Amino acid sequence: MDYNILKTNITSLQKFNFFIIESLLQKSFLQIDKITEEKSNNGMGTLYFHKDAKKYLLHSKYNPVAEAERIVQSINFNKDSLIIVFGLGLGYHLFELKDKISEDTRVFIIEHNMDVLKYTLTHVDLSPLFDTSQFFLIFGDEKQMGEIIVNLLSFNFYNMSQNIQTITLPNYHVYADKNQWVMKQIAQRLRNTVYAMGNSLDDMFVGFRNNYLNIEAFMKSNGIDEIKDVYKDFPAIIVASGPSLDKNIHHLKDAYGKAVIISCDASLRACEKLGIKPDAVASIERDEPTYTYYYKDRKIDKDIVLVGPGVLWPKIFEEYMGKTIIIPKTYEGNEEWWYSFFKNLSYINQGQSSATVAFAVAKAAGCNPIILIGQDLAFTDGKIHSDQAHTEYEGENNDSRADDIYLEDYQGNLLRSNRVYRLFRDWYEYQITMHPDLEVIDATEGGAYIHGSVIMTLEEAIEKYCTKPLERRLVTYLADMVVTDEDKLKTYEAIIQSIDEEIKKLKNIKKKSIHHYKRLLEIEKKLLKQCNSEQLERIVLKMQAGDKIIQDILYEKKAIGVFYHQIIVQTIIYVKKIGNMLTLENVRSNHQLQMNLMYIIEKSTDFIVKEYEKARLFIEEKKHLKQF
Repeated sequence: MDYNILKTNITSLQKFNFFIIESLLQKSFLQIDKITEEKSNNGMGTLYFHKDAKKYLLHSKYNPVAEAERIVQSINFNKDSLIIVFGLGLGYHLFELKDKISEDTRVFIIEHNMDVLKYTLTHVDLSPLFDTSQFFLIFGDEKQMGEIIVNLLSFNFYNMSQNIQTITLPNYHVYADKNQWVMKQIAQRLRNTVYAMGNSLDDMFVGFRNNYLNIEAFMKSNGIDEIKDVYKDFPAIIVASGPSLDKNIHHLKDAYGKAVIISCDASLRACEKLGIKPDAVASIERDEPTYTYYYKDRKIDKDIVLVGPGVLWPKIFEEYMGKTIIIPKTYEGNEEWWYSFFKNLSYINQGQSSATVAFAVAKAAGCNPIILIGQDLAFTDGKIHSDQAHTEYEGENNDSRADDIYLEDYQGNLLRSNRVYRLFRDWYEYQITMHPDLEVIDATEGGAYIHGSVIMTLEEAIEKYCTKPLERRLVTYLADMVVTDEDKLKTYEAIIQSIDEEIKKLKNIKKKSIHHYKRLLEIEKKLLKQCNSEQLERIVLKMQAGDKIIQDILYEKKAIGVFYHQIIVQTIIYVKKIGNMLTLENVRSNHQLQMNLMYIIEKSTDFIVKEYEKARLFIEEKKHLKQF
């Protein structure tokens, strides 16, 4: 072992791989058992790693450099890519990659063998790799790797989701199953990131409108921080509305008063039929049918707290008589901008369904374990909802919303599902990965398997965990909010001033997009002809002015950037897919994508400005009424 080499590697890893340092330093580098070195006749050392009582070559016996050159031959270096490398080895192949990859390419190094990891970090100076922001190290068991992958993919790697390439050290076929698991995790996280950006402009406008129409609800809402850890280590039961709820909801009576019960809006009626008053009801959908299905003409007990985002249909907040906890859906874009005016509210990751909202609230309150029921995430018996939760407003209770997605149940059978349910399942698995001390009990007794959860019947879970009474209901922890007219006027004025600033920025974006679109029209005339490499380089330099516009939008810290996010992200993904080869065909494709993007930015900006103007008018009227 060379301590100086280890110190150098750790110092380099701290720059861009900082999230692995703590777990790396917990390892004993003095004990490296399953690495064998043998000397050949010419004095050259050959390393072997051990697995299942067998030993395997870690690198070529004869020429590891030539082997490294062969390993990377399959990589297309003409594209910005996410390269997944299975095996750290002694780094020969990684240095070969470093010399060939593009500036925007990123490399994930997967190492399952801890002795290989420790040997290499103590014998090979890898600082030229890790001093850059291009190489990332992923190691450990499934739990640890899952946590590292989650951290890594919180950065903007989604733009290379269509450009994933892989290479594997020759003998790392022995980790084939583990390698497949890693690829699945990476693909899943990238997919979910892109899906999360997939809202249409119209859909974003609905959320934007509902936020400002609910301005009074924001002012008087309680915040999630008020219930932080108030139920530490008490169980919570999340009552979702999946088909399996019919099997076991009758057992819920045995847990009443001994667990925090949070019902989804769709399953509140099922609780009421049993005479159970949940501590809270969770909602998330922003459209009118949610109000019609679950809230219209209802007298919901005032002791039940309504939890969810502020984008709910306005009549829900207008008519709800109990207390509310409003939670931002995200902590960026127009949500971050809007919530900045309401200091009583703060963000937690609430997922994408009413059940995940309920789970997030239970976790914030310190509940452990969290018990899920009715959380099928699949069309069990061809149904959408439990018969007790389904309403006549929703039409047929069937699997017409299913698509070509199938998820495993806990016995390995495939169940018909869809992309949205898979997204919900992935969110739960993310929570389980990131919070290893939190025990999640899946007592649905059917449906898709949530990896990392403990499977129990509801009866078993209640008997084991619901053993002592709660001292207080959730609502009693929430303060009585008092909002004066002066408070309201200050908020109105601050929002109006900020809207004016946002409109000014939007008009500037439109002006720049129009100017660049005209530039692209001029370039189009040149691209209709054959161009040599020098002419293509000059054209690309002119086109790069569009990159500046895109970057200005993407890094805009206030509201406006999110409105353009979907089309920009999709465009970047396609540009990355085209590759970096300077050919007439590639430049034409890139040019067409830029023209489409600039046109959409220009036209979209008109609609966005109109929405801000409507918001301004609405809040001006509110202000006027308070003044007179």
